[in-house]
Amino acid sequence: MSSTVENTPKPARSKIGLYIVGLVILAMIGIPLTYLLYRENNYVWTNDAEIEGFSVDLSPDILARIITLEVDEGDFVSKGQLIAQLDDSILMSQKIEAEANIIQQETEIAYQVAHLEKVRNDFIRAEKGIMEKIISGQEYDHHEKNFKMAEASLNRAESALQLAKTELGVIDAHLLHTLVFAPRSGYIAKRWVLAGDVMNPGQTMFTLYDLENIWVLARLDEKKLQHIRVGDTVDISIDAYPDYTFHGKVFVIKGAAASQFSLLPQNNATGNYTKVSQRIPVKITIERPPNFPKEQPLYLLPGMSAEVNIRVRS
Repeated sequence: MSSTVENTPKPARSKIGLYIVGLVILAMIGIPLTYLLYRENNYVWTNDAEIEGFSVDLSPDILARIITLEVDEGDFVSKGQLIAQLDDSILMSQKIEAEANIIQQETEIAYQVAHLEKVRNDFIRAEKGIMEKIISGQEYDHHEKNFKMAEASLNRAESALQLAKTELGVIDAHLLHTLVFAPRSGYIAKRWVLAGDVMNPGQTMFTLYDLENIWVLARLDEKKLQHIRVGDTVDISIDAYPDYTFHGKVFVIKGAAASQFSLLPQNNATGNYTKVSQRIPVKITIERPPNFPKEQPLYLLPGMSAEVNIRVRS
């Protein structure tokens, strides 16, 4: 009888142990699942993201050879700073010629003014002579035509002088373009040429990035876009700074998929259609982490990889 009483609680303790094991298993499954569901409903994540910034290709406006490059890769340049000088020897020769032409035209005008004064006086005398019937009508016509021709010659000389001055102004403008200036402040990221290279108009000499105006460009799957709103807060991870979390906000949702801006956009004219999930570019501001050391430089450069967690608003 005593032996039966002692063995009775064992099944109860066994069931309790099974319940505890079951609860632990449920917790191990349920907590991560709950967390995943929470993140799925409240966050949009992607690692298809990178830092971007405004870039400018610095190029000349005229055909000329590079004489000197005043900056190099990694240099900071201010707006209006000289970055390169082009050969101006041909233009300087043309300027000397244009200045000589102006002097010649001014001399021609002085001659035409004197000649006009002479034929005007002859014409005035001819008018008196025809009225007093001293000269013939043929001689009067001769003086009148000479006067009109002298006026036309003076007008032509004045027009030639104006044209010469305009040509000199064009040459001076071209000379100004032999000096290449930075259109905005930023850092020289890439040098494409060397001194001595002959440049064509619009050919890139340097690529400049404005590192004061940068952002994160995230390319989101189109299925996730429905939850995104301008102003959503974002946690940003930069691969170069794994120990820090950056913060920002969505400020632009671009108006087309990234594929529309590719060199060869998808074309279904042949009817060979394969559905591909598209990526929508989203621009996100980026702020310096408050716990980042002030004395340590923060390098956020275009092209650096990033991951973003966008907190969506339900």
